[in-house]
Amino acid sequence: MIANDQLAQWDRENFFHPSTHLGQFARGEAPQRIISGGEGSHIVDRDGNRLLDGFAGLYCVNAGYGRTRISEAIAKQAHDLAYYHSYAGHGSEASITLSKMVMDRAPEGMARVYFGLGGSDANETNIKLVWYYNNIRGLPEKKKIISRWRGYHGSGLMSGSLTGLELFHKKFDLPLSGVVHAAAPYYYRRPEIDMTEADFTAWLIADLEALIAREGPETIAAFIGEPVLGTGGIVPPPAGYWQGVQEVLARHDILLIADEVITGFGRLGSMFGSDHYGIKPDLITIAKG
Repeated sequence: MIANDQLAQWDRENFFHPSTHLGQFARGEAPQRIISGGEGSHIVDRDGNRLLDGFAGLYCVNAGYGRTRISEAIAKQAHDLAYYHSYAGHGSEASITLSKMVMDRAPEGMARVYFGLGGSDANETNIKLVWYYNNIRGLPEKKKIISRWRGYHGSGLMSGSLTGLELFHKKFDLPLSGVVHAAAPYYYRRPEIDMTEADFTAWLIADLEALIAREGPETIAAFIGEPVLGTGGIVPPPAGYWQGVQEVLARHDILLIADEVITGFGRLGSMFGSDHYGIKPDLITIAKG
């Protein structure tokens, strides 16, 4: 085992950590923690501290750490077939079986599973599919995407543009043109303190309608949203919000993308957040779990 001091030095000299001030970290002015293991809902650092990981890694260790059944399945698959592509009709027992398992559990209306690299990549792919769909419909002008402030959809060029957190935009020349943001469904941050929950929902729907009117419904391809805002604060929507959003989108021929990266696979009680809130998306993004 490499000594803690050596690891700490290598870490500060070589590792570019996200969401970390590079200079401060390199100089030892920013905190550092080296994780050595995990079991169940806890992680253990190199100093022997056992810590409750309420974040589940980055939402992605939702089955817990140290699950022998999972690690053995991963090892067996790596031994049998570590990788093969899926282009031109190629598949494997693992990829075919997984797609069947996902479809058996997916919300009503889903038709196929497309495998990507992760949540950000999946959101980028869904935007490409939406653009392709409108091109073959003869509607090439219908390309804009509505996202929401406080939403999180990744940190790439398109996915970072969809993300509604200014930290992911500043100094990166984001968001890209064609991505616009609607108000966050965050009741605690409502514009007027005396608004009831029903008032706030009505205000959000009116704000969305006004945004669509400003941009032109004929130019808008899709609306993307997390059933529950994740990185933006773990914020559930106000009552009636998703029903109202879907009515507006249907009226203007705008597709709905449900970003279920952190709400899918039972995290809200139902298998998917879309089931929990009665959302009927045209496309779903899943990852982390």
